[in-house]
Amino acid sequence: MCVRIAVLGAHPDDPDSGTGGLIALLTKLGHEVTAVSFTRGELTGKMSTIEENAKVNEQEAVEAYKILGAKVVFLDFKDAEVYASREAVLEVKNTIKDLSPDIVITHWPIDTHSDHRAVGVVTISVIRSLTPQPALYFYEVMTGHQTKCFTPEIYIDVTEVAELKKKACYMHKNCFPEKWYPVHEKMMIFRGMEMGVKYAEAYTSFEKSYAHELAQLLKALP
Repeated sequence: MCVRIAVLGAHPDDPDSGTGGLIALLTKLGHEVTAVSFTRGELTGKMSTIEENAKVNEQEAVEAYKILGAKVVFLDFKDAEVYASREAVLEVKNTIKDLSPDIVITHWPIDTHSDHRAVGVVTISVIRSLTPQPALYFYEVMTGHQTKCFTPEIYIDVTEVAELKKKACYMHKNCFPEKWYPVHEKMMIFRGMEMGVKYAEAYTSFEKSYAHELAQLLKALP
């Protein structure tokens, strides 16, 4: 059975830097994964204007998620101006309804980056307003520097797809992956040590009743 998963992020490189290994494993099994970027990360980039950064960041993100077997859609929030407002909840709710995911994965809302915090809070509000509710999980981004107070419940062994994740993340050339990817690699090594494997990603759930259903999706892997 094909399961639909939506991975929400504030910026184009958030879903793959945080969950790229899981995305690759899920699509390998035939599941449908869509990354949802609230912004185009236009305040980050090497181009001469914000508009050019937005265009290049979007193009590079499309290629990055292709590597992982996923697709990406963009909302029209402005970089550094994502707020947990009623309007944001309504817009994201419409997107989630269109995608009709079985599982949603989003930012852990305790984070030093205001966009990350807002995305996490907005996602919670959206999921709680839906019937039926998709299972909701949270991922970490640059833990210690950005994500705070994150306690993993679920560890996913991503050793076999770690290089694929790295390749995807480095497709975001305009977003300086050489600065942030090494941090995520260290996180994967640390989570791997906790799990007893080379590389792992960590997640936590919104409801304990389905905490380990995410890992169950990967049971079909050889």
